[in-house]
Amino acid sequence: MNILRSFLIACSFLTILPVPAMEWTEDNMRPFCLAFPLVGIPIGALWGLLAFALSGWSASPTLRGVVMALCALALTGGIHMDGLMDTCDALFSRRDREARLKILSDPHAGAFAVMGCAAALLLQSAIFAELLSAPPSAAFLLLLGTIPLWSRLGMGLLLNATPFAREDGLARTLGALRTRRHTPCLVAGAALLAAWNFWTAGAPALCLPLTECAVFLLWRRSCLTAFGGVAGDLLGALNLLSETAMLLVLREML
Repeated sequence: MNILRSFLIACSFLTILPVPAMEWTEDNMRPFCLAFPLVGIPIGALWGLLAFALSGWSASPTLRGVVMALCALALTGGIHMDGLMDTCDALFSRRDREARLKILSDPHAGAFAVMGCAAALLLQSAIFAELLSAPPSAAFLLLLGTIPLWSRLGMGLLLNATPFAREDGLARTLGALRTRRHTPCLVAGAALLAAWNFWTAGAPALCLPLTECAVFLLWRRSCLTAFGGVAGDLLGALNLLSETAMLLVLREML
């Protein structure tokens, strides 16, 4: 099936998971936007397993939180963090749109990139430390595992329903065969995932999809305003921002 091959391509590109290599053909890339949230399934499962394993470690909550944050970063090979760093350099340069787009494609890391990376890692480490300070319940682990699904579902929607910021680049490559028909599919997937959250932990769990929706809408508006559309780095930045926001909300739910 094309969606399975697209999923394997997405896994090989967005994670360090060992998966069979697939060719980037038109048929395999056509459902790529739909494959984004599917990548969150193995990542979410590994998040839950890692959180469960770390909860039995006698180390301090601070150390457990740092290890959890670093493992979450390692699972993606740092690709989303790279996007966040480039976005920070571009967004906070306070330059015009064309200059921002040039900065996005610049392989060098500036001061804002370093500050953005440090801020994201520190905040996620602190949140994970609090989340893992007590033995996790099954409901908590299930909710934690859905966060990577939500963040990547947002990435799929952003890529599928936002104009491209430029004529070339990663977003154009990944979304070259996107179609409007995929947007309602992603929305339906969001509804099913929200129902799963509700079934898992009741009405409070709906705070996760509401948070993802808020971050998605704000970020999409920022992409259109500051860059004129979506770019590959902006997809990665959305992933980090939405995951961090949902982790913070999950912490408040405990």
